[in-house]
Amino acid sequence: MKMKKGLLMVVLLLAISSVMAAMSYNKATVTNASELKIVNTDQALVTLQADAPWSWENKIGSKDKTTVMKDGELFFQFGKGINGGTGAEEFHGLQPNSVYQWNHVFTVRNKSAETVKVTVRATGEYAQYITFGTGTRNTTEPTWGTEGQALVFDNVGPEVRSGMQNIRSVAVKISLPSGVQVSQAALLGSIVVESEAK
Repeated sequence: MKMKKGLLMVVLLLAISSVMAAMSYNKATVTNASELKIVNTDQALVTLQADAPWSWENKIGSKDKTTVMKDGELFFQFGKGINGGTGAEEFHGLQPNSVYQWNHVFTVRNKSAETVKVTVRATGEYAQYITFGTGTRNTTEPTWGTEGQALVFDNVGPEVRSGMQNIRSVAVKISLPSGVQVSQAALLGSIVVESEAK
């Protein structure tokens, strides 16, 4: 009988030590060094720039500074112009029953080592009126997508030497139908750029 009790005690102690070992590894914290740098959007891994990065680009259509850097991010003001009397920059807006076209609003540049899929889309009240397009120069007509839909660049390669295989130019067309509600308030929204490694 003593032998059975001793054996039972050994089995019980083994079971308790196994449970305690399992309990001690239910949670573990391992700290490793990492690095993150917060930069402006025109310097990031997926770079967004207001101006074309090539020197021969024709700047016609970009003098109103529709795209500006604000707090490290690109900010878009469709309908910005100047005051004819003072020359000061003002936000005038756009009128119904009109189509406005910017052949170059910004560029997307892939600085990663991966080939990526880039999606450009609009959100907010004005998204339904926007058509995104792409082109290489301000002087040529962009290739337009579908109004109200995202524009997808399937294979944006990595940056290799000084090639332009990693750069895409984004154009914007805004078509306001007749009868769209007129308001002095700005329609708010965002242009979202998403990238996914392939």
